[in-house]
Amino acid sequence: MTSPTIEAAGGADPIRAYLDRGIKNYWYPVAPSWQVGNAPIGITRLGEQIVLWRDQDGQVHALEDRCPHRGARLSLGWNLGNRVACWYHGIEVDGGGTVQNVPAVSACPLEGQKCVKSYPAQEHAGAVFLWFGDEAHKEAAPLQLPEELVGEEYASFLCMSNWKCNYQYAIDNVMDPMHG
Repeated sequence: MTSPTIEAAGGADPIRAYLDRGIKNYWYPVAPSWQVGNAPIGITRLGEQIVLWRDQDGQVHALEDRCPHRGARLSLGWNLGNRVACWYHGIEVDGGGTVQNVPAVSACPLEGQKCVKSYPAQEHAGAVFLWFGDEAHKEAAPLQLPEELVGEEYASFLCMSNWKCNYQYAIDNVMDPMHG
């Protein structure tokens, strides 16, 4: 017999679905700092497609990797400093997800609208961290790293690997203390 929550969700286990997309309301390291340059780059983390780029001051910005006009990937576009431009029609979106300019349409109703999800981004210990908050926790909590990553008395290095699997498998099979 299945539980009422499984039946109500059309046969899908809502807890499994929640775990599969990752644990929200935490900061996650998503890329090494050196990987994010002036050209926009596309990444997928926690099942979400994201574009990263640096503005004219070197600050990292992160948005949903989707143009609000036709859904093209913003990561294939251009860095205009404080915003990225879609390669398809040139729609310009700032680091907060607001459309700043639609070059082909005068007085376009998209201009001034927040149409793309933005992610709070910070750099520490050679990595770019993003806040993956849910609807109730859009404001990022303070990023608190362990002393071993920020203390002067510790040496550190950043190691990165992309695995084509759910994060749970990586935790179970690599981060398990018995495998250390």
